[in-house]
Amino acid sequence: MDLSRLDEFTLWLQIRAIERSTAQGYTTGARDYIRFCLQHNIPIDPTPSTLARYVAYTSRFIASGPKYLTGVRHYLIGFYPEFDKSREDPRVKAAIRGSRKVRADPVRRKLPLRTSHLKSFLNTYHTSGKYDDLLFVTILSCGFYGCHRTGELVQKNDKSLFDWKKIIKRASLTFHDGRAQYHLPYHKADPFYRGTDILHTTQLIADPVTLLQKYTALRDSHHGARSALFLCEDGSHPTRSWFDGKFFALLDRSFGGHSLRAGGAT
Repeated sequence: MDLSRLDEFTLWLQIRAIERSTAQGYTTGARDYIRFCLQHNIPIDPTPSTLARYVAYTSRFIASGPKYLTGVRHYLIGFYPEFDKSREDPRVKAAIRGSRKVRADPVRRKLPLRTSHLKSFLNTYHTSGKYDDLLFVTILSCGFYGCHRTGELVQKNDKSLFDWKKIIKRASLTFHDGRAQYHLPYHKADPFYRGTDILHTTQLIADPVTLLQKYTALRDSHHGARSALFLCEDGSHPTRSWFDGKFFALLDRSFGGHSLRAGGAT
């Protein structure tokens, strides 16, 4: 492999060091920083003075302003190697600390989902008999009893962020001795895609084992050998907006969040 191709491959690896959704957030931060510099007619060089001013500027509008510096660094560190030194300057650190104090909004925790809620969603399926209602309560039960993050079971609304490597495969689902098991190929604490086997045991309310058995029988009759485990009736992958539409049809916005089990996933 010649050096030019090696350089291309090196760049390819560097780009994939972070998730696409993370890179999208970093782009927002870098774009916002450049816009700030242009609006105020100052060089984009990340000097301590400029970074401190940027933190002060963003903190007037959003509480997460200091976090934008991570995105700024991601895109500028190659051009300005002194970025880290500037960010560690006492003036910048003081501006960040002051911003966090001034913008310290109260923590608003979502109410915990309870088994009574699972039963209500199960009753919705029993009443309608619809494929998608069975899919939804199956995902809900797996998420609740398996302490999943919702994003591990449904896909992002932005189709450009779809990642096949993160999809739970139908072939990984097995049933044995009254238990159900499938392979979760990725989660937030698993950046190298080693994956985790999720084992469900029988539960009294909205039993995930029974629901997975019922769902997969119906799913297989509709979608046959397609690879993904969770598929809507129309063959699409369930998205966060699809999930929220069914979830908030019964519950208000005081419920929800990243995890279906309070304290189960962060």
